[in-house]
Amino acid sequence: MPADYAAQLLNLPRYSELGHEAMRPGLQGVARLLDAMGNPQHKFASVHIAGTNGKGSVASMIAAIGQAAGSRIGLYTSPHLLHLSERIRLNGIPVPDIWMQRALNRYGTLFERLQPSFFEAVTALGFLFFAESSADLAVVETGLGGRLDATNILTPKLCVITQIDLDHTQILGDTLAAIAREKAGIIKNQTPVLAETGHDVTQNILQEIAHKQNAPWIEPGQVNGRQLQTPERIYPLPDPDLQAAPHHALNTLLAVRSAELLFPKTGPEPGLIQEGLAQVRELTGLRARLEILRESPLTVLDVAHNPAGIAAALNSMPATGTVHLLLSLMKDKDLSGVLRILHRRHPLKVYACDLALRRAVSATDLAADLGTHAIEVAGAGAVPAMWQLAQEQTGKQDSILICGSHMLAETFLRLYL
Repeated sequence: MPADYAAQLLNLPRYSELGHEAMRPGLQGVARLLDAMGNPQHKFASVHIAGTNGKGSVASMIAAIGQAAGSRIGLYTSPHLLHLSERIRLNGIPVPDIWMQRALNRYGTLFERLQPSFFEAVTALGFLFFAESSADLAVVETGLGGRLDATNILTPKLCVITQIDLDHTQILGDTLAAIAREKAGIIKNQTPVLAETGHDVTQNILQEIAHKQNAPWIEPGQVNGRQLQTPERIYPLPDPDLQAAPHHALNTLLAVRSAELLFPKTGPEPGLIQEGLAQVRELTGLRARLEILRESPLTVLDVAHNPAGIAAALNSMPATGTVHLLLSLMKDKDLSGVLRILHRRHPLKVYACDLALRRAVSATDLAADLGTHAIEVAGAGAVPAMWQLAQEQTGKQDSILICGSHMLAETFLRLYL
């Protein structure tokens, strides 16, 4: 990655580094930026996805099915793990470094004048890339929330809302109802809405808002054992590890129903949906979503970073043996909620990991908090040391799970690769 463009963008205020201090809530900033760039967001069709957990997986599954159906698919997700260019993809391939450098050369003066946040700048560049690359459809994931998210400048063909739970409560509200209303901010007038939020209260709120917006409410269908039943047909639930956990069945249902609506070719050729689902990682580059790194001992990497996500990741692990958990958390997350989840999981050994990030809870502090909740702490320190220690202590029936933050996933992937 050319140092010039990466350094220029990463120098802008970033949420991953500064938390809410880096945010530029509202659409005025990104609207000014895009207007000066020729409003590229109006030059491609899109599907917009919000939610607390699962939106990255749903976005990638929709993109993979679209590619299997022969469409030219843009994919915009966040955050990245190893390279900034991962956020902007066309048919699974990250945006070329040379394109990014040339785009910044064209609009560098504009960025200096308008002073966008990192997310606003990358969002605008992503939309410009999709427009200039003649994408048939862009699958766009919100960054945080929905109503005030920079991606909400879009007028999509379909709005999709995934599972809603308590997260980013200082910004989005401290109740499920408040968070649901923020996520529902992506619902547009007369734009179809598809949602499976996991809670009756949030589902009802979304339906009310959709009704007020004259937005058609689309029923996704249901999961019946190992089958997905949409209003169109029945599909077998795919076997790959991405769908291995129960919560991923609902994500898969949303993706399949979205694909039925977005890609007409999947009607007469329904096998294209199964083809796309079977190749999500290969077609989109999706990583660290219950990603099996090693079979023996089973080693799983996940970006779960809130109580609901961490609970789902733990529930996906084998019931036999001890789970050895490499864990790091951000200071603005629900630590007490995570501790309650961990306290209920037995047998469990936790390795508290240090990250070079001021938002991160130090390994020492995390270990102390774990101890006060009677959770066994096997070690506390740098990621490489904790990884080594976990491997030394893992028995034949045991498994290893690495989760707690995107930054831990990134740090671990760099170490593991």
